[in-house]
Amino acid sequence: MEEVYISLGSNKGDRQQNINKAIEKIRFNGIKIDKVSKKYITEPWGKKDQNDFLNCAAKLKTELSPWELIKIFQKIELQLGKKIIERWGERTVDIDIVFYGKKNIYEKNLIIPHPRFHLRKFVLIPLYDISKNIVDPVSGLTIEEILINTEDKSIVKIFNEN
Repeated sequence: MEEVYISLGSNKGDRQQNINKAIEKIRFNGIKIDKVSKKYITEPWGKKDQNDFLNCAAKLKTELSPWELIKIFQKIELQLGKKIIERWGERTVDIDIVFYGKKNIYEKNLIIPHPRFHLRKFVLIPLYDISKNIVDPVSGLTIEEILINTEDKSIVKIFNEN
């Protein structure tokens, strides 16, 4: 079984419900969810004039290939109402594969590790929440080392789920 780390985000509609539904649908597809990070309120990245995001990360274990996983995630995103109108715009839910084992994949429709994860505190902090010792197979650095050196100055706050 491969260890897979994903990032989930929502800034449209009921953000918490969107993420919780996405996690349930991932489980429903027979994918083992080992751990889910705390949820964080984060500033939008790229396009600033929109609602704040709610983000988290999850550690999965699966026999599915990265291509099978991405198809499942895209289906879940559509089921939950995702419509991309503009790059980095609002979305009901976004599910990205950050790491798939130690694999490096560079194809037109799938890049693993996620090409911009190291630039984004909204991905790094939830991953750190799961384990500060996750190693990026490209740089050989841990999430902790990458987070310490990130230039992202955006605000990331723990979300109170009550």
